[in-house]
Amino acid sequence: MVDMPPEVGTAIGPYYVYALIDPRDGAIFYIGKGTGQRLLAHGWEAHMAADGRRHSEKIERIKAIRRAGLEPRIDVMRHGIVDEDDAFMVEAVLIDCLGIDNLTNKPRGHGVDKGRHTLDELVRRYGAPRFQIDAPPALLVRLRYWQDQKLQIEQGYFRSGYGYRDGMTVTEMGDSIRAWWRISPGSVKARRAEYAVAVHEGITRGVFKIGEGWIQGDDGRWAFDVEPMASGAVFDSWVGPLGRSVRDHFLKGSQTPIRYYP
Repeated sequence: MVDMPPEVGTAIGPYYVYALIDPRDGAIFYIGKGTGQRLLAHGWEAHMAADGRRHSEKIERIKAIRRAGLEPRIDVMRHGIVDEDDAFMVEAVLIDCLGIDNLTNKPRGHGVDKGRHTLDELVRRYGAPRFQIDAPPALLVRLRYWQDQKLQIEQGYFRSGYGYRDGMTVTEMGDSIRAWWRISPGSVKARRAEYAVAVHEGITRGVFKIGEGWIQGDDGRWAFDVEPMASGAVFDSWVGPLGRSVRDHFLKGSQTPIRYYP
């Protein structure tokens, strides 16, 4: 394993940003922020991880490199960073540039809301008008950033992940919005909510007609059928070309993903 005298860690601090590189193909597979000897911790973690058990993608990559008789290369991408927030910023920018799908980092990085996005996404986020007060009753479902996770919704049907990401398909959004929530068919019917609205970062992203089919999971949460709506009066009132701002309906700091309107 790579070694580093303590004085080197002091010299490149207080903070630095580093990369783990696979010597077999030169690919960067992890970006990290550290201080002291933090950049060596992954190698020691992999050394201590027992064989025959499932580990993180990062640890499995290090183990595969070592089985090939090699060691991961460690490159310090920027050192001598005085402010920790600046170190987080450098780390996040590198992750965005390299692409989270090409790395073993989970999650995407610090300050993801201010990270890499398409211009179209930023126009929606900061330019979306407020929703129309005469919009039909709906279930507002807040989607956080996308997470890859194969999960069964119906017998034999699995979704590939949940949450929201730029460029996601209508099917992915529908699968994210319809499962799994602490609601019930009775409560939705009592509120006369015929539609489910996908919300991300306070902006509506899509609207779906709630179907008749409901499924209850083992933990008591529910999933429901949805039918996407791409045009018409309901679509225009809830989404339109840029989405609608519904930030007022989700209190700052609240973790509740579901809100009813009205």
